[in-house]
Amino acid sequence: MEKLTHCLACNSKNFNPFVQTSAMMHAAGPEQYNFDRCENCGLVFLNPRVPEAELGQFYTAAYLPYRVEEAWGKYASFVKKDQRNIDQERVKRVKKFHHLTPASRILDVGCGKPTFLAALRDDTPAQLTGLDFSDAGWASEPEAFRGIGLRKGEIVDLHGESPVDVITMWHYLEHDYRPQQHLLQLLEIAHPETRLIVEVPNFESYTRRRFGKHWAGYHTPRHTALYSPENLEILMKKSGWKVEQILTYGTLDPYTLHWMSRMEQEGIDWSGSMEGRFFNYVAGMVLHAPVYRLHRFFSQGFLTLVARPG
Repeated sequence: MEKLTHCLACNSKNFNPFVQTSAMMHAAGPEQYNFDRCENCGLVFLNPRVPEAELGQFYTAAYLPYRVEEAWGKYASFVKKDQRNIDQERVKRVKKFHHLTPASRILDVGCGKPTFLAALRDDTPAQLTGLDFSDAGWASEPEAFRGIGLRKGEIVDLHGESPVDVITMWHYLEHDYRPQQHLLQLLEIAHPETRLIVEVPNFESYTRRRFGKHWAGYHTPRHTALYSPENLEILMKKSGWKVEQILTYGTLDPYTLHWMSRMEQEGIDWSGSMEGRFFNYVAGMVLHAPVYRLHRFFSQGFLTLVARPG
């Protein structure tokens, strides 16, 4: 295990244990993972951390995001439709901050299964690049993602690239082991008008307070840091980025966090079928809609930040 000596956001060495949780969305064992909280900026971060080289054991074929058809069975089409809606919301975010032309260059860091980039390809003439440490999200579906520059690698591998107009990070930064270093490196491929769009779980949110150590936003041990608006802005400033806007919501429905947190409380087998849970999931979404529709007024689980080079 890798022990941190400083806060990932503000570099303070003043932090204390905050909470311990089991591995999430994974076969639970007796091991507990510790999260510390910085006394200076409030960032909550995993400490010690699983070495990056060993993280693969937490991304097995049984990992729910990797197996839509297998997990949801005859309801898989509904899950896919929901993902298409999320992707369209993300396309709208990008178009809000940059007029996309054939000369526009968009980089999605941590693209995973690049359905967002496919939605951009179908809606805009921009030049698209996706970067991820693994090609598992697209290797088996080359035709679905034709015309998109998909690359297996890390941010450091982008050195010397032409400047990009928009950089997106949809739930990437909370996984990043070296966020300051990587944000600084991204400045090398940015120009003064480049926009960085980041979406992460919001530690200062309703779902986190409601579910405590079972909050799915911890996603233990895959998430190395849990940000809130204040410390995310501190991280950006220390990394050379100027924050233009912070929204206390994201493109994901906050009920998703509610449901996953409830399942963590119940200790379900995440490798099993979710087909029998589909109607309860939908019923819960409808039941809790009056609360989660207020996510634009107070955070239910996510936040979005927009920044430009400082």
